[in-house]
Amino acid sequence: MLPNFLDRSKLPHKSGVYIFKDKRGDVIYVGKAIELYHRVASYFSNSRSSYGNIKSKAMILEIASLETIVVESELEALILEANLIKKCRPPFNVRLTDDKDYLYIAITREFFPKVITARKPDLEKTEKYWGPFPSSRNVWDTLKQLRKVFPWCSNPCYRKTRFRPCFYYHLGLCPGACVGLINKQDYGKIINRFSKFMDGKKRKLVSELTLDMMRLSDEQMFEQALKIKRMLQGIAYLTQPNRTDLYLQNPNFLQEEKQLALKQLQTDLNLPKLPHRIEGYDISNIAGKEAVGSMVVISSGEIDKSQYRKFRIRMNSKPNDTGMMGEIIRRRLNHKEWPTPDLIIVDGGKGQARAVKFGIPVFGLAKRMEWLYPPEGEIIKLSRKSLSLKLLQKLRDEAHRFAISYHRKLRDTIITG
Repeated sequence: MLPNFLDRSKLPHKSGVYIFKDKRGDVIYVGKAIELYHRVASYFSNSRSSYGNIKSKAMILEIASLETIVVESELEALILEANLIKKCRPPFNVRLTDDKDYLYIAITREFFPKVITARKPDLEKTEKYWGPFPSSRNVWDTLKQLRKVFPWCSNPCYRKTRFRPCFYYHLGLCPGACVGLINKQDYGKIINRFSKFMDGKKRKLVSELTLDMMRLSDEQMFEQALKIKRMLQGIAYLTQPNRTDLYLQNPNFLQEEKQLALKQLQTDLNLPKLPHRIEGYDISNIAGKEAVGSMVVISSGEIDKSQYRKFRIRMNSKPNDTGMMGEIIRRRLNHKEWPTPDLIIVDGGKGQARAVKFGIPVFGLAKRMEWLYPPEGEIIKLSRKSLSLKLLQKLRDEAHRFAISYHRKLRDTIITG
């Protein structure tokens, strides 16, 4: 049973970090969760209190208030958790490590430093570290992802000791210091960039990398510029995006950013009102067979999976994306009990947008150029960096994923049946 100071309705069903505080308002524990609601509630369940260790029970007795910070990815949550522990030094994060030897992520003190996992007794021998992290698996999974962006050496690399690059070099996970393919200075840059990333300084890191890329391009050092471009792309892919420094400055910034995206979208598309409910649609079929449609929803700037709907298309004809799009949206709008959308986004161009003639603002969003196509009039070209376009891309991509998964499920049922 949740204590009185916790409002069940305010516990988000989202990924993020939770912060327990005592009566004085001091932070006593920081943790991360894929689903904040269930993770926080688990601390106060009867089953947990019956088998929890003495120190866990002691912490629960001291909890007087809770703060949560919602993030957009598990990687963000992991890095934010580590930085908050480092910043606040919560006593129970320290005490609980006495019972279980948690992992840390560390940089070694070597001529060519390595990124490793370490236990608490080994940290004195390292140059810098982050943690502790309660989940060893999360640490290993995170490092596997990060090494693709910030490649480091696994073998001792004090000098050129090998005739052929190691196995990790061929996988793009090692810069080849073991065979003299990178010098200490350039290798040090990779490790420094990794360190900034783990410190949550993503904005500063991206800014520095972008300037380096432009400088190298101006100097016609295109191969080096391309490496930095790939690093920037990797950072963007991993974090989607990682803004840990902003979370630390303003825990509410994510919600504020979503509201800003909606206001920007209203202006960019000249909408009559703020688009609180945006619906995205996509079609999936093979040569017109087993055709399905998907509807996904963004409510107040957030993906709302409880509102998703799927349609098995009824029209029997050759592939006709425009006709199919018109069918599923017509069937959707026949459901008067469903909330009316303020904006509809369909995957495609003018043809798909023209299939929706129901008095609701509609635009097609095609992947090739990422332009917005109204049923009539000029194409709208939003900046690729704009919050409004990123919000619509997220909606469009989610509609595509949902349609594909439903189509595959139907196809597999027919094959196995």
